[in-house]
Amino acid sequence: MLLLLAPIAGNLQAAEQPLPHAIAAEQQQQHKRFTGVWALTDNANNLFNVRLSADGRAVSTTGVDGVPLGGSSQLRDNQLYEQGRWYPWGNGVRIDYSDGWSDAILTGPAGPWQWSWAPGESRLASPSNQGKAVQLSGAMADAVGVYRIQPAQADRSVTTVSLMSNGLAFNAINTQAGGTWRLDKSEVEITWSSGWLTRFEPKVQGLMQVRIWEPGRRPPSSPTAIRPGLRLEAAAP
Repeated sequence: MLLLLAPIAGNLQAAEQPLPHAIAAEQQQQHKRFTGVWALTDNANNLFNVRLSADGRAVSTTGVDGVPLGGSSQLRDNQLYEQGRWYPWGNGVRIDYSDGWSDAILTGPAGPWQWSWAPGESRLASPSNQGKAVQLSGAMADAVGVYRIQPAQADRSVTTVSLMSNGLAFNAINTQAGGTWRLDKSEVEITWSSGWLTRFEPKVQGLMQVRIWEPGRRPPSSPTAIRPGLRLEAAAP
């Protein structure tokens, strides 16, 4: 009996060795599957978006005071975005933000699902908020996110602009901070409540050329100013 048991134990041990490799491969697939832009909701059922980069960084369009609302006035930069890190977690991924909040995007029979926890809450406890998670694709996914743009006014510092998948746009420079945006072929066009108009072609990396028209001026007239801009990425760990 002992002579028979030894090979069986050896076979069991050999069968167990590939498990770490299988887990690593599954995590890689999971990572690839969740990379991109997602539409989620906050505790007040307001939509926001989060971009999950392949390197594990995350940037959301919700800030320190939650999701900005249409008609907002005089917003600050930190009210337009939040940064964090994401990684495989259970049957999905978890995003931990710098302000202490966490979102999980999990796969289930009904498709991707969102769980959220407030700062200080156990991530093993029931979530404080949950709802359907939707992954964006195509030109919409390319455009949605947070940008840093030099304003038309030469005496103003670089400002933050956020674009949400529901068509709302916000900035941190105008007293009337809101607006709406649309895709015009490959370009984003933002019509601000203040009367300004902004157009640019989104880029994942590198500087963009941003064309800006003052109130009362519109294409095809020449823009009031052409300024640099770039997509905001989360800080490196």
